[in-house]
Amino acid sequence: MWPFLKKARASKNADPQGAGAARRKPMRFEDLVADMGDFSDLAKHDVALKFWLPEPVSFALTEMGELGGESRSEMLRRFLTQHCYGVYAAQVMSAAVPEIFRDPPPVRFSRSAPTPPPGKVRIDTYWVPEFGKNVVPIKVWVPSRLRNDLEALAAHVDITLSQYVREIVISRLLGHGALPKRPQMLEAAPLSSVEDWCEGRQVPMRLATEEEFWDHPHGEHTVEWKDEPTSSA
Repeated sequence: MWPFLKKARASKNADPQGAGAARRKPMRFEDLVADMGDFSDLAKHDVALKFWLPEPVSFALTEMGELGGESRSEMLRRFLTQHCYGVYAAQVMSAAVPEIFRDPPPVRFSRSAPTPPPGKVRIDTYWVPEFGKNVVPIKVWVPSRLRNDLEALAAHVDITLSQYVREIVISRLLGHGALPKRPQMLEAAPLSSVEDWCEGRQVPMRLATEEEFWDHPHGEHTVEWKDEPTSSA
């Protein structure tokens, strides 16, 4: 059903011209559905996809998720699946496997600090990357097949995967009619570090508040126990 994506995954031994093949009949609706194949692997969100969005788009994405009762990750999986395989296929997948776009149950953990050793005080330090002005980093877990197919589509138009996904999300949220005004609407000043982060490379870190750390998809946290200051008599 998706010949370009199948071709990208196929071996090089296939006959590119289809020489000697019989003329195919028009595909019936039943054939269209059957040709989707097994898509149960698309319910396994096993690989991270990282990109960035301008702040207004990130806010719109969050608000849309709240209105529709979906998390940001669930909505992005649905957007990207529809882009790759079509709205109809995404609807068939959702009906057959209701949890296909859903997040797994949250892992519960406590942020409460442990009791300090006698005579010690806890010092927490937080770091996050600096990515630039009006830039919101996004990290979403998606199926391996979906990420690979998005990479094939991005390579076909000769842009990076993160840029390709950003264009999908912006167009999906704001429409193609907003294209002439997009530079003014979505002005951003990304640093090179954000593309390094998207590609899994090392990025410089800066000191951050605890709130920045918990709101950021990439951060570091260290804990030190230091001697309590002694008061002079």
